[in-house]
Amino acid sequence: MLKVGLPIALAIIMFGMGLGLTLVDFTRVFKKPKAFITGFLLQLVSLPILAYVLISLFSLQGAFAVGFMVLAACPGGVTSNLLTYIGKGDVALSVSLTAVISLLSFLTVPLITGFALVNFMGADAPNLPIAKTIIGILVITIIPLALGMLVRKFKPATADGLEKYFASISFVVFILVVIGALVENSENVIPYLMQAGIVSIVFNLLVMAVAIMLAGIMALPKEQRTAIALECGLQNGTLGLVVALTILGRPDIGMPIAAYSLIMLFIGFAYAMWARSGSGTLKA
Repeated sequence: MLKVGLPIALAIIMFGMGLGLTLVDFTRVFKKPKAFITGFLLQLVSLPILAYVLISLFSLQGAFAVGFMVLAACPGGVTSNLLTYIGKGDVALSVSLTAVISLLSFLTVPLITGFALVNFMGADAPNLPIAKTIIGILVITIIPLALGMLVRKFKPATADGLEKYFASISFVVFILVVIGALVENSENVIPYLMQAGIVSIVFNLLVMAVAIMLAGIMALPKEQRTAIALECGLQNGTLGLVVALTILGRPDIGMPIAAYSLIMLFIGFAYAMWARSGSGTLKA
């Protein structure tokens, strides 16, 4: 059931994201280069490095180690944009980071996943057809995103109407996907969550702390620090689950992703409310 439902769910989420995007969101890269480059490098470079370090510290092996690397390779999700708005962060920066890194995910996710499979599972690793994976991610992420943008460009009134619903639909779909992954593997959920839960909490807190610290070192204003912290801390867990469950066919790889996807919502919301209160002024 999930093998069919997951790609459809991800396509729905990406289409909804596209409804709120225009080409201007991509040109903001040049208007706020320091903030964008900081967020871009943090998400694309530091997340996989931090995941690798954490895997080593916790001596994670096999499927769980791969799951965290897949998660670290995923772009930010639409939830990061919503929580950035709640936290009074720079929503435009958050949207730009989500859009650009999502466009690159058809390359970055297969490459990092392939690296993780070789390094952490070796001969026991499931087959990862690189070309098929790249095409698959393109079809279920970039094409729906582009279609949503086309609706925004040529039918802006329609896009406005649909976007109101898709924002809620995307969030609900994301939650259902995570719950579905847990339910489908219910016989192993408790031991999996016990193993993945603590690491997920540490990983989420570490990622956000590093993002806040480095954004502070770059002397970025509070709104941009908030956006970057949430963008780094809230990943597109649905994409990660598609890779784990649909492409690799390994529920055990998906469990760390599902655990993190639930935990990041609570930590992300708490941080957004802290930032909104005016307390989010932490600097390096």
